[in-house]
Amino acid sequence: MNILGRIRGFSFQPSKEFAASKEDTLSDAFKYYVPLLAILALILAIVVTVVVTVLVSKLGLSELSLMPGLPELGKIAPLLGAGAFVGIIAAGIIAALYIAVWLHIWVYLFGGRRGLKQTTKAITYGATPCLVLGWVPGPNIIIAPIWSLLLVITGVMELHELSPGMAILAVILAILVPVIIVGIIAAAIVPAIL
Repeated sequence: MNILGRIRGFSFQPSKEFAASKEDTLSDAFKYYVPLLAILALILAIVVTVVVTVLVSKLGLSELSLMPGLPELGKIAPLLGAGAFVGIIAAGIIAALYIAVWLHIWVYLFGGRRGLKQTTKAITYGATPCLVLGWVPGPNIIIAPIWSLLLVITGVMELHELSPGMAILAVILAILVPVIIVGIIAAAIVPAIL
């Protein structure tokens, strides 16, 4: 599998690339997704390590230990970086699977009958912009997720052979329903806390 070619395809010719991926297995999808996720996790782990190291050094806390028996703060940064690396990979895989199952419920309700495998591929391949650009600060915090959302919609259309309207409705409802539920819960809990 040519990962760079697929990144280019999903990013700039998504309909064509999703059509070409219809016969891909879940193994193929995760052989694409996990290496990109690991590269993103590595970059973010390095950033965490550097930021913590600089902060601890600038604040003069390198020799400080939070509790007896624990290493000094200056030695914790690499551990935090390693933890970030493992955590990002684990969270990325779990999130992809969870989102795929949740989205598939909505895709099915709107007529998608090609199976959970196709929805999972829409999620893993559609995450391309977030995986490739997720470490870039600034406007990318908005651009990559919107770009990925558009790719997921395209993937649902192509892989489930749904109309654009049905694919958009399925994806938008999969996003809005949890947001509305969380909003209702927050509206009930926040006043009680205050």
